[in-house]
Amino acid sequence: MDAVKNLVENMQMLSLNVRHYFQKRFAALELDVTYEMVRVLLILSKQKYMNQQQIADVTFKNKASLTSLIDNLQKRGLVVRNEDSADRRNKIITLTAKGRELVGVVQPIFDEMFDLLYKDVTAEELKVMNRVIAKMNRVIE
Repeated sequence: MDAVKNLVENMQMLSLNVRHYFQKRFAALELDVTYEMVRVLLILSKQKYMNQQQIADVTFKNKASLTSLIDNLQKRGLVVRNEDSADRRNKIITLTAKGRELVGVVQPIFDEMFDLLYKDVTAEELKVMNRVIAKMNRVIE
């Protein structure tokens, strides 16, 4: 029981440390964005466009908090929100040129952080951790 508790606490601490790492790096570059905003930008950079529900599904955010996040991205000129011609209730989100430029700035920061995390961990250790965490997620769902 203590081992599981320690694992969950370590995962929470890692998540917090990752967010702090990015916030420090973004602040040092004087970027007016949060970790959550950048996650959405990076997700959009891998797709031509997505609707808000698709982004919510990928980020594990509810639609209301995602709406606020997208509003902030739109105010900064990083994304545009357009009506879906197939379903007017849906909004299609796409990166602007400014958004793509910012992705070019932050992607190396993400790559660097993941390289740093991988430095003292073997591929086998990662496979085991991923299997264990996936198993725990299936049980708790």
